[in-house]
Amino acid sequence: MEGMDSRGCLDSPPPYDPGHNPFAYYGGRCPPNVVPLTQLSTDLGAKTPQFTWISPDMCHDTHDCSVSVGDSWLRTQVGEITASKAWKDGGILFITWDEDDGNAGNRVLTLVIAPGKSHVTSSKQYNHYSLLATIEDLMGVGRLGAAAQATPMNDLIN
Repeated sequence: MEGMDSRGCLDSPPPYDPGHNPFAYYGGRCPPNVVPLTQLSTDLGAKTPQFTWISPDMCHDTHDCSVSVGDSWLRTQVGEITASKAWKDGGILFITWDEDDGNAGNRVLTLVIAPGKSHVTSSKQYNHYSLLATIEDLMGVGRLGAAAQATPMNDLIN
């Protein structure tokens, strides 16, 4: 979690936003495996967990800063991730936004990047539950809430 510090999931100051950390609210405390983004390089060089979630801070998610600032940050993060052994050994990178600019019914771009896959597009309409369903299916766990009825993004990952 970018910007999260030793004060943890709920008490780290802005530009960190606990509202963009879904794990902050499970069990009333920050799980020990939810760590600051500054640990990413170390994690990528070691045994990377099966699932890694990265949330940018309020600047780099382009809520509080320009798109060019967020784009530069994202380019750096994606470059580091896709250069890692963890990603090259079957990783899948999902990049999405939580909301649009308020003009298009909350249509957001979602990118699915995987080694050996290129230039795949889908004509299907997906939503955030589709992304959750896809991740849950890949991990072999049951689907939560509305993801149980969602269409997974199989055409983008198979």
